[in-house]
Amino acid sequence: MNSREWLVRENDEALSSRVARECSLLPLTAKILVNRGLTERDEINAFLDKDTMPIHDPFLLADMDKAVARIEKAIAEKQRVCIYGDYDVDGVTSTVMLYQYLCSRGLECEYFIPERISEGYGLSLPVIEKMKGRVDLIITVDTGVTAVAEAEYAKSVGIDMVITDHHSCRETLPNAVAVVNPHREDSVYPFRNLAGVGVVFKLLCALEGSTERILELYSDIIAVGTVADVMPIIDENRRITGIGLKRLAETDNYGLLALMRRAGIVKYGKRVKKVTSATVGYVLAPRINAAGRIACASRAVELLLTKNEQEADIIAEELCEINKLRQTTEQKIYEQAVEMIEGSYLDDRFLVLAYDGWHQGVIGVVASKIAERYSRPCILFSLDGDTAKGSGRSIKGFSLMDALSACGDLLLEYGGHELAAGLSIERSMIDAFREKLNAYAAPLLNASSNALPLEIECTARFSDLSEKGIDELLRLEPFGLSNPQPVLMLKNVTIHDIVPLSQGKHLRFRVSGIENGRTYSINAVNFGTAFDSFSYCEGDICDIVFTADINEYMGVRAPQLFIKAMRLAESEGRELDECNEHFEMLVNGQHYENAERDIPDLADFRNIFRYIRRESGHEGKSLSLCSAVRELEQDFDISVTLCKFKIILEVLNEQGLVSLNYRDGGNNVFLKMLPSNGKINIDESPLLCAVRSGGKG
Repeated sequence: MNSREWLVRENDEALSSRVARECSLLPLTAKILVNRGLTERDEINAFLDKDTMPIHDPFLLADMDKAVARIEKAIAEKQRVCIYGDYDVDGVTSTVMLYQYLCSRGLECEYFIPERISEGYGLSLPVIEKMKGRVDLIITVDTGVTAVAEAEYAKSVGIDMVITDHHSCRETLPNAVAVVNPHREDSVYPFRNLAGVGVVFKLLCALEGSTERILELYSDIIAVGTVADVMPIIDENRRITGIGLKRLAETDNYGLLALMRRAGIVKYGKRVKKVTSATVGYVLAPRINAAGRIACASRAVELLLTKNEQEADIIAEELCEINKLRQTTEQKIYEQAVEMIEGSYLDDRFLVLAYDGWHQGVIGVVASKIAERYSRPCILFSLDGDTAKGSGRSIKGFSLMDALSACGDLLLEYGGHELAAGLSIERSMIDAFREKLNAYAAPLLNASSNALPLEIECTARFSDLSEKGIDELLRLEPFGLSNPQPVLMLKNVTIHDIVPLSQGKHLRFRVSGIENGRTYSINAVNFGTAFDSFSYCEGDICDIVFTADINEYMGVRAPQLFIKAMRLAESEGRELDECNEHFEMLVNGQHYENAERDIPDLADFRNIFRYIRRESGHEGKSLSLCSAVRELEQDFDISVTLCKFKIILEVLNEQGLVSLNYRDGGNNVFLKMLPSNGKINIDESPLLCAVRSGGKG
């Protein structure tokens, strides 16, 4: 857990103190606001209030007037309209919102979302061909900005097209009635980072003539799409998402309610857990996304459109089961990808992997995990015959679209944005593509490190992490890209009460510490770390990196930490390093100052053997060397150095009395008594003889 460098931001203490005083904030909150460039009272109040954040005029978006005019014509003339969406959460929520609105205006429209595997991403000529003669207008949502050929074909067969999208534009825009996209080069819209559902929101505001009314109707749907698509939660996204999360907590959408019931957020008709951006990102979005990844996204649209509670529950259960299948498939691909990297591509700066039969619906999620694990951009291809479809994810500061553009001559097609993209390629070109991408990435990515630093907002104190303190931190919600949940550090905490969760997949423990003569204790949860592989033991003194939250269940609230990384405290680490150094010197017959104090005698062996027999027995137990030495002195009045304790364990292991299995650089050991085969003379131990020789100098 501690392979990455920990990088703690420098805090301007004087400026933070001024902000805390002028804005009546706690010191930790003030530090974080200053870190994020908010230093003046008015801007801080606006940020915390959210209701004063701007919502921009939708007609500032290029072609919005043309889009509104064409759709109003379709409504007035009862034309045949098809909403053409994408299969991710952004596309699903965009489709749902526009469909509901157009139906409320009396238009009998239909929607179409391509099936990921058989029909692929975006507009397709065969689908448009099927619409010929029965559709007058196609409105795209979250897709279409690169569909130049498709727009021309639609026009040639008498179908008008209004494109709403938020993906990167190319030099040539489709020849449509309107192309509404904040990323257009000629755009004067003041905020470019709308999700696809955000662009549809602006379209509906323009059609309705009332932002307030559209927010009242659809803000929960908008928030789900915006958070799920990992859009920056700043500017108007912050206000829209803040309003939407409040509405989501009390939503009357049967589909969202059914998902929250299945996930344990709502029980017995009441919300038992708070609803935040994390609820969307980690609970709702994966279940909605699973439909488009493994099955058909139209099922997710049906969930969010249904007005029948029983139907909603049936579909929600179905999506939860699909999501479980998605997780299993994803894990298998992830393990295969890691094996391929470790075996052949560990030195590549840009990871490009291809495999026959990888499920196209989940390779994007796996690419994201690979990019995070190796701190490198990654593309995974699913091979099928002579072609391959791929999904890529990048890292902060490296534009995936720029990289693909530089290699575009080798691709059949591609599209996306800075951090995520989809593409296709001929099988025979993959090796050349990998080589060209790595040549492009080499001067842009730091080859000296395989891991980006773990960025930490600031060091906290236990007193900062009271219910009041965390509640104030949560005023920075909604969290997301460009406004992440604060990552904090506590130093020199003691670990207690380690308990497995979810059949050992996760774990929970308490951390404690003393500040100004007062003892503090707080619960911590470590997701994704199995109980059996946890590298620390009760009594260990550690530094921890975490995010803080309030655990709220059935009206009971308590502070809780979510662990991101751990390491032994600096003092423990130094002591362990010195122990290991001295142990190696003694074993090799080398002397150092005061070596005699580390040489065990027979009484030491007897004391430690009794301790081991009581603590671990024949069942075995994980012990921390450092905490065991403290326990021996404090609870049993047995004084041994860390090096002496290790020597005794190693000699007992050599003589077949115990078995040792070290973890975490040698601090923690799984220790188990072995059946004795009769009396053993410790003095005849070769290891002990070598140690005694080194101790004499």
